Amino acid sequence: MNHVEATGKTIEDAVRSGLVQLGLTRDEVTVEVLSEPKSGFLGIGSKPAVVRVTAKEEAEHVLQRQQEDVRKAEEAEKQAADAAGIAEAEPPCPEEPVSAPAESEINHPADGAKDSVAASPADEAADQKEDFTAEEAAAKAREFLQEVLKNMGMQVVIEKMIKPDKIILHLHGKNLGILIGKHGQTLDALQYLTNLTTNQGKETRHFIMLDVENYRHRREETLKQLALRLSGRVKKKGDRVVLEPMNGYERKIIHVALQDADHVRTESEGQDPYRHVVIYYAE
Repeated sequence: MNHVEATGKTIEDAVRSGLVQLGLTRDEVTVEVLSEPKSGFLGIGSKPAVVRVTAKEEAEHVLQRQQEDVRKAEEAEKQAADAAGIAEAEPPCPEEPVSAPAESEINHPADGAKDSVAASPADEAADQKEDFTAEEAAAKAREFLQEVLKNMGMQVVIEKMIKPDKIILHLHGKNLGILIGKHGQTLDALQYLTNLTTNQGKETRHFIMLDVENYRHRREETLKQLALRLSGRVKKKGDRVVLEPMNGYERKIIHVALQDADHVRTESEGQDPYRHVVIYYAE
């Protein structure tokens, strides 16, 4: 795909969104304004700007390379999973469209951690003091998701992964794109509701991250590649690049990707939901 149609509050925001989707810079594309933004009366009847952002011929090879990198990363991830013996879970029966089989609830240790050993008396005492454990939070979050997805008529297998800083619930099934939405906006909204419901009335709070068919990982790799490309442009031209609005998790990916890069610095600017990252040239 060498072009995208993007929307934004202003034409500039729409163009920025299109550039991020393509992973290109402004001088590598042509822009056609399809619809001017309209403010409406008191916000009623307002319409966003719509633009078509098309890659110039000389930039198409960049897109092809990015798509090939993503494909290779997905293949490597699948091979690693196969080597580890992680079997693909069977879909649930029609009568229980979102019930995940017990074996799909895999408790993964943190990356690089050793296999778990029997808990010491001190550890058991600490667990007893915790009023809301990660296991309980994962079960409550999964129950909430099951009810939501059941009402949507979707067949989904839910796999959990508990880490020291978060609980990740992986959703597997067919035609789950509707749960992701544009740039993960629907997934972020569902994740927000899941966290709100899970932690309601609890002193101990756990962060629940939702992922659909490894979307988060693919998005992270795309953002890292984009950050490196745009930092190269900033260093070459000595100017700045403004990225499209992102959530806090995605902004952090950009900051971390460039934290050790020479001659560039990153800052988050603006207010949510339009808060975005700016990459500046630094001497």
